[in-house]
Amino acid sequence: MNILHATIHRLAKDQYAHGDGTVDVQLRDSLLPINPLLTRVAEQTVKLFAKRGNNTGTFGEDEDAFRFPVRLKEYRDENINFLELSEFVVSIIESRMKFVVGATGGHAFFLHYEQGGAEYLLVALLKLRDGAGISDDLDLEPALVIDTDKLHEAARVSFARWEGGEDAYLTFVKARGTEEVSAYFRDSLACVNYTSAQKNTERMIEAARAYVMALGLSEADAQERWKETKKNLFECFDKGRSGVVLETVAAAVEPGQPELFSEFVTEGPQAEELMISHQFFPHAKTFRQLRRLSAKMGTVSVAFDVADAAEGRVMYDSQTDSIVIRNPTADIREELKQYAQDPTDQQA
Repeated sequence: MNILHATIHRLAKDQYAHGDGTVDVQLRDSLLPINPLLTRVAEQTVKLFAKRGNNTGTFGEDEDAFRFPVRLKEYRDENINFLELSEFVVSIIESRMKFVVGATGGHAFFLHYEQGGAEYLLVALLKLRDGAGISDDLDLEPALVIDTDKLHEAARVSFARWEGGEDAYLTFVKARGTEEVSAYFRDSLACVNYTSAQKNTERMIEAARAYVMALGLSEADAQERWKETKKNLFECFDKGRSGVVLETVAAAVEPGQPELFSEFVTEGPQAEELMISHQFFPHAKTFRQLRRLSAKMGTVSVAFDVADAAEGRVMYDSQTDSIVIRNPTADIREELKQYAQDPTDQQA
């Protein structure tokens, strides 16, 4: 990770209070120094976000209602600096937080970093909890530490995807059970759910394929494993038409150790590229292509994926009542030429 800029501000609020004047804002007047301590905090936060950032989306298009994307573009165009951007975001968060009963604020951590050749902006409200440390005299002493169990408000922008016009460039946390309380944070950063079931389903299938290919199996074993994985995925999506979560899909991809697939898509080398939503509605037309069709007609057996039919590799000819397989391999083509009956013989 290469940290480009970072800073932190504080927003404090009593969870039962609401209205003007209920949020105490403390702004830092400079960027954080880039040192090993910041690097450690940044890496821990990014790693935690990878596990919790469970929704993909885009910015809201109404510039009057959603000002964050406007200011973010100004930052990218170098019309404002990073500190000015962070202060503006804090003002938006404060304006929404003050009306939310249950919101308590936290330390707004802003991180512009580079990883894997791509740049990201991460904004997270970090919570602190009481902890303990050990002094030089080996005495226990109280300390405040970041509470890694309470990352309910965080969002990350992929600059390459956003500026490249791709369909999903925003990842954000949408914690179960705290959705209404933390909605103000997502609104502040103009997070709009990316609702394309098709794209989410395609990405999950792509992730499953990448996982199988990364297992280091022989070509034959990889093909067999992918065939079994497709079967499990189809059953998982078919049963979960009302919605699936990452844990359920992981159990279908890697039944014995589902955490391996979860780690692959959240922390693996392809995690940033895959951008997997941790909960979505499976797209029926997309996942049906995982299904495998098979039939036996006398001594002839055929088996192929629905995707083969959808892409024209296998088709039904109603005029001749025949199944047509396009682009056969050279070996099977030569075998058929040698043994198959020549149609001209039938006509004679």
